[in-house]
Amino acid sequence: MPAAKAPAETAAIMWKPILIRALIAAIFGLTTVFLQDPGLPVLKYGLAAYFVFSGSGLWEYLRRDPVPEKMRGPLSIAAALFMVGAIALLFAGTEFVAGIIAAVALIGSGLAELVAWLQYRKVFVPARDQLYTGAVGVLSGVGLLLFLHLDAHGLLGIVGGGAIIIAVLLAISGFGFRHDAGPAALAAQKDEGPRAPRS
Repeated sequence: MPAAKAPAETAAIMWKPILIRALIAAIFGLTTVFLQDPGLPVLKYGLAAYFVFSGSGLWEYLRRDPVPEKMRGPLSIAAALFMVGAIALLFAGTEFVAGIIAAVALIGSGLAELVAWLQYRKVFVPARDQLYTGAVGVLSGVGLLLFLHLDAHGLLGIVGGGAIIIAVLLAISGFGFRHDAGPAALAAQKDEGPRAPRS
């Protein structure tokens, strides 16, 4: 059976925030590939920056009108966990502690996105992306917990690898929704940003 397509109006509004999340993940993931010998400061500030931008990107996504009202609850929790994790990372005194903080943030936010997917995948087509972002987040967090003995390069590699996977999957999704939107995407660009539901 072919996958269900989102209505053109929904696709026109959602494709851009999805691609923003993909871009954030891609920038971080590719950056970790080229870091040769990062220390603790690069680890904690790099992860903190990634979490801040990820939380902001998710917040921009969940504020869009087509997102079901009740789905915004678990997504808000995921965004908040990214932000709290970013703040906590700034106070990490060792790579071990930074790894634990990042793991908790990734697992917590990933589980929240999986809840959103489980509850709304049948009524809101873009929610199906939360299966991928949530699962990769949880697996990245578990990977950190299993390999806390690694140095900063290794820990960044685990999170960066997950970020690259998320970037690819969300890019496919975002461009797919852009294609589904067709002419509606051009109309949406003229009225960019969240809109209040019509009464």
